[in-house]
Parts: sequence; structure tokens; C-alpha cells
Amino acid sequence: MRNFLVLGGSGNLGLALQKNKFFKSRSFFPTKKQINILNEKKIKSFLKTKKINLIINCAAIARLSECEKNKKKAFDINVIGCLNLLKAIKKVNKNIKLLHLSSDGVYPCTKGNYDEKSKLKPYNYYGFTKILSEKVLKSLDNLIITRTRFFNKNNIPFKYSATDSYSSSLEINQLVRYLEKLIKKDFRGIINVGGKKISDYNLYKKYKKKLNKCKLQDIQKELEFKISKDASMNCDLLYKVIYARK
Repeated sequence: MRNFLVLGGSGNLGLALQKNKFFKSRSFFPTKKQINILNEKKIKSFLKTKKINLIINCAAIARLSECEKNKKKAFDINVIGCLNLLKAIKKVNKNIKLLHLSSDGVYPCTKGNYDEKSKLKPYNYYGFTKILSEKVLKSLDNLIITRTRFFNKNNIPFKYSATDSYSSSLEINQLVRYLEKLIKKDFRGIINVGGKKISDYNLYKKYKKKLNKCKLQDIQKELEFKISKDASMNCDLLYKVIYARK
């Protein structure tokens, strides 16, 4: 029985979810035309007619440059869209579970090792919208907020990567497996979903042999917005939840 609804199904994560047996067999992946996150009526109608009990919200403007250039669009999708989800769930069935994809960009991303209780301080507009999205949704009881960063090993578009920029970024298929386990464990709350701290260069070099080294400042000087220095996260809670006996 299909009772999951994936919003943003045409994005990288949505496509990865469609290839996963667990999600593919249980989920609807409507197009933006079928359900627009900015249209509360369409969301409510879909939740009612399909008897949805879990929503996975991948819909977002995530490119940092796009968020900076079109702040209104980023705010509408990333924040107002979440407000529409909140309203729809409360009007249709408050027991519907929402798994919301947030970001490590809610942290300052200067010193790393951030846990779920660390102070939030966005360093660019994208992070700002993600903090607001979390605040919008926090009144829901049946909620998972995953703070994460991910990449597709088959699509690493850049030629250079920094040796002094760090994160806990996950390969997209590993993220999908973690999301499956969090759902099966019936987790609720905010959780960091990532891997071990690693430099961008060492991470991507595994999958792109011709990747060249550079320094963070070489990348930063070409941008008009700030990027992270150390976005690594403490994922102890994730491992505790994933490997705990149910």
C-alpha cells in the first residue's frame, strides 16, 4: 500500500528515493504540477484522497547561489512551503508524520563537531531559510528533522576541491538508507545525519580521480556569499538510534 508522499521527487534525493526498494513500493512521487508546495489546497486534497501517513519533504531551493540571487523564491519554497505543509497536516490529520530535510547550514560551520543542541547561526541565506523552516514545523508532534549534507558520487561537477574545508557529507544512497532506518525505528525529533569528519578533497577524490586540490580561500574569493569552513557534525545520536534494538 502506498501511503508515503515524497515532495521534491524530481530532485537528486527524490530520484534516489525512487530507486530504493523500501521507498519505491510505499511512496507517491507527484510532479510539481500535481502538487505544488505553495498550494495548500492541493496538498490537503492529496493527503485526503491518498490517505497519506508519512510525508518526506525534499522540496527546497538548495543551491547557495540561487538562494542569494532570488531570496524571495528561496523564502517561498523553503519557508512558506513548510507553513503550507503544517497547515495541511493539522487540517487533514495531525497524526501524519513529516520527515523534513534540513541542513548542516543551520550551524555556524566554523569549528565543526556540532550536535543537535549546538547554537544555530546561519552563514548564508540558505541556512537562514532552513532555520526558519525548522521553527515553522516545530509545533508538529510527529516530526523528524534531519540536518544533513549529501552528494551524488556519479555527479561531482567541479574540477577543484578544498583540502581545508570539512563536513560530514554523505553519499546520497547512504542517506537514503539512514532515512529508511529512522522511519522504521519510529524516531521523532531533530537529528544530525552524516558521516565522519572529512575534507572535501579527500571525500570527493574517492569518486573523481582527476580532482584537483585547492584551498578554501581560492573558492571563497570567487563567491559573493559565505561558504562553510568546518560543517562537521556529531552524529552520536544517529548511531545510537540506528543500532539500538527496537
